[in-house]
Amino acid sequence: MKIKTVYKVEINIVEQEAIDYAKRGFFDGQLVSNMENLTGELSSKLYNFKRKKDKLFFLNVLRKEVEKQKQEHEKTCKKVNCSFSQEKNMGLFVIDQEIDDISQSYEYEPKYSDEFNPEQQSELYSTLNELKTKLTELGFGQQIIFDELDELKEHLNLGKKNWFQLLKGKLFDLSVSKVLEETVVKEIFKTLSDGFENIPKLIDNI
Repeated sequence: MKIKTVYKVEINIVEQEAIDYAKRGFFDGQLVSNMENLTGELSSKLYNFKRKKDKLFFLNVLRKEVEKQKQEHEKTCKKVNCSFSQEKNMGLFVIDQEIDDISQSYEYEPKYSDEFNPEQQSELYSTLNELKTKLTELGFGQQIIFDELDELKEHLNLGKKNWFQLLKGKLFDLSVSKVLEETVVKEIFKTLSDGFENIPKLIDNI
């Protein structure tokens, strides 16, 4: 019990660090928010975290916060080629590069009870392929959607909880960027989560 309590405190610290860094630090310390400067700034921040799992958690929270800032700004900004949005897009690109780089060398081992068994993996793999066909029929045949679905196939080793969290994140991004309609996003999640228990729920009004 004591170990679990310490772990929760560590996760909260990492999350708070990411939220604060998104508000003050990532962009504020740069005169010019280009790729080189943002990459250097983010690398310096990540140096403070020794564990790869903490770095990945930090980056994923940071990404959501930056995306949130961008979406909130664009609700009222009507400028073409808005510098604020361009800055956030560059930040998201740099964050994604770091996530991909760290993920390549990070091996997560889920608890046995959380693992997908071979039958479940095969079924999810087939369902993801079927979804691509259905989405094409509905007029949502963009490559960006197919790329996200294909990437999900590569991460079934994450375990049920983390895989469905990853699914939620991808669906959220596709929804806020208007690539997929909210009703379609909910149907995708419902289709993939059918038959699974104790998994993260999809947030309403995403």
